[in-house]
Parts: sequence; C-alpha cells; structure tokens
Amino acid sequence: MMNILREQFKKRFRHNKNRSFDIPLDETGETLLPDNHIQVSSHRRSISKCLIRLRHWISTHICLLIMIVFIWIPILLYLILLILSKSQAFIPKEFQQNHHRLLLIVAHPDDEALFFSPTIRSLQKQSHINLSLLVFSRGNYTGLGPIRVKELNGSCQVFNFPQDRCISLDLPDIQDNPKIWWLEERLISVIDQFINKWSIDVLVSFDGTGVSGHINHRAVGSAVRVLTISKINSKIKMFYELKSVSVLRKYSSLLDVYIVFITFTPYLMHLLFSHLIPISSPNVSSMLLINTPEDYMVSRAAFASHNSQFSWD
Repeated sequence: MMNILREQFKKRFRHNKNRSFDIPLDETGETLLPDNHIQVSSHRRSISKCLIRLRHWISTHICLLIMIVFIWIPILLYLILLILSKSQAFIPKEFQQNHHRLLLIVAHPDDEALFFSPTIRSLQKQSHINLSLLVFSRGNYTGLGPIRVKELNGSCQVFNFPQDRCISLDLPDIQDNPKIWWLEERLISVIDQFINKWSIDVLVSFDGTGVSGHINHRAVGSAVRVLTISKINSKIKMFYELKSVSVLRKYSSLLDVYIVFITFTPYLMHLLFSHLIPISSPNVSSMLLINTPEDYMVSRAAFASHNSQFSWD
C-alpha cells in the first residue's frame, strides 16, 4: 500500500513540475518535446553538416582559393578599371574640358620613371595636354651626376618628351642629398620661372611624404603645395600630388587592386548609374591613372635607361 502511494505521489509531483514549465507528458509520464524544439535541433545539425562540408572543401581546394583571391579576382578588377579608364571615368571633368600645359616636378633623375610612369603615359595620350618635366638635381650624391643626366635623356626619349621639355638642373644650393632639406623659397622661385617660361597651368609632384620618404622628394612636394595654395603664380589652376601609401601596400602587388577598386567605387557608381538615378559627382580632387600592359613595358624600358640605379642601397 505504501509503495502504491509513493508511486502516485512521484507521478503527481513530476506531472506538476513539468506542467509548471508547460512541457507535456505522454501516457507513461515521459516528457514530450515540442515540435519547434525538434526543428531547431534538426536545423542546427544541418548547419553543422554544412560547416563540416565547407571546411573539408576549403582544405581540399586551398590552392585554388589562393589563386582566386590573390590572382584571378585582382586581375579581373584591374581589367574592369582599365576598361573604364579608357572612357576617362577617373579623370575629373574640369581637367578634361580645357587645354592644359602640365609640369611634372621631381627631385632626381629616375623619379619620373620609377614613380610617375602611369601619369606620364596616361596624360601623353590626352590630346589637350602638353607635358613637361623638371628635375631639380642631377643625382650627384655619389658622384654619378653626368651619367645620370645621360640616363635621364634616354628615359625622356622613351617617354617621347621633347628634349627641350626634359630639364635637369644643377644648382649649387640644390644638390642631391638625403640629409639636407631644400629651402622651399628657393624651389618656389625656380618653379615660378618655368611656369612663366612655359605658360604652365597644372602642376604634378610628390605629396608631403614623398612616396619613399626621401627628404628631397618631400621638399619638392612641400614647395609645390605652398606655391599652389598661396597662389604665388595666378597661372596655376590645378595641382595634383602623387599619393604615398604604406610599405605594406607598396609591396602588395596585385592585392592593392582591391583597395584601389574600393576607393574609386563612387566613380564607378556615378559612371554606371548616374543616368538612371540621381547620384552626386565624386570628389574631383582625385584622379586614377592606370598603365596598360603596353604602358608597363614602356615604363620598364624607360627605367632601364637608368642603369646606374640598378642596385640596392
């Protein structure tokens, strides 16, 4: 009798306990799981199986994934940018509208080929652009000045610069030296002379970091910026500077295309959809100039003229 009462008490207690949580019992007193709980468990198992399959696929196709991410997609993005650049999608309209006389200003022979090849090659294809080159020194820091001047002339020939528009200076107070900052006032004075001589209205040079961080590059970029901002010469309408990037980006090769593509996405959106929906024009202060494979080979040939610089310092 006591055993029967004990069993009934256990069943009633278990029934009340489960009912307080709204969990039903079957006829034997066992807990019944709701349908949604079964569905959730099944869903979790499905996700787990998918993740296992994905991990297995990645582990067996790792080489293919590396090729896709590091080679194929960057090449595809480069081709997209290259095709769109032919329509001047990445050149501000204000730059396209009028005839311009552009002066590229650098510090040493080989700067033009090493840093500004896409600029030179792209702008030379524009019929409304006259391009001139001013090099502030002969690169005589190690005593190779005369040799480097000849190399510069060879590079200018490859780039199809007129000989009288490819000038390297040899001023006593502006000599190649990685430890001496060139005075901005002196640089501005010289630049101003060539602006007036050639009726220049657009300047192109280094930014404040000078791409490689060379002190002479930075001095030239700073002088050009001061000249432009202070409006010392009213003939100058625009000034473009070569943007310096981190060392990681500089040596990232094709992977840098991802960053470039993202940076110029507003230009792409404006080009593709501005006729369908109102999209504001992107920042006109930026310009993207891209070397074609042919341009790349010409740039390599131009830099090959600087044979004395084929060394690690």
